Amino acid sequence: MSTKTAKRCCGTSVGILIEDQADRLLMVTRGWWPKGTAPVAGHVRDAHTSVAEALVAEVQEETGLHVTGSGLLWEGHLPNLCASLPALPDPGHYWWVAAATAEGTLTPAPGETKGAAWYTRRQVRTMARTTLAHYRNGGLPADQPDARGCTGPQLHRDCGPVQFSRVALSLGELVAGGEPAVVRAGR
Repeated sequence: MSTKTAKRCCGTSVGILIEDQADRLLMVTRGWWPKGTAPVAGHVRDAHTSVAEALVAEVQEETGLHVTGSGLLWEGHLPNLCASLPALPDPGHYWWVAAATAEGTLTPAPGETKGAAWYTRRQVRTMARTTLAHYRNGGLPADQPDARGCTGPQLHRDCGPVQFSRVALSLGELVAGGEPAVVRAGR
């Protein structure tokens, strides 16, 4: 009989917003918990030496694209969910959210994702509203539908400030820029 020790989260993440020439946002459907569809994101200090290295590696791993440029939009702590044991002393992650440009052929990584695609602002708003409705109606993270619910910057950028419970706040994965509404609402 073998015992498996659960891995503790590094407590750091990078989120990457990539738009194409048609102003569509690149989103991935997550391959594991927490479920949902969101911009590319990944841990920084689990296998990477810097935020810049993590940004380039996560885009390559999840989408097959090559980053050609990036710029920081926002950084700060969010009480989001993670598949690993919570980071100590505060659960959640310290996030760096960046806008990036990328090139290449979109090739989603099996296992890393269940797929990747470009979404219009209208599609992102629809997914964000579906996610909000799911949690406002008492839905649980394990029941969140793939490719219809999304986590991330669109909750702030496309839906505007909303009031969330602390549990719902922890579902935020990324923030687009400025001080996120989800952080203000939780203070």
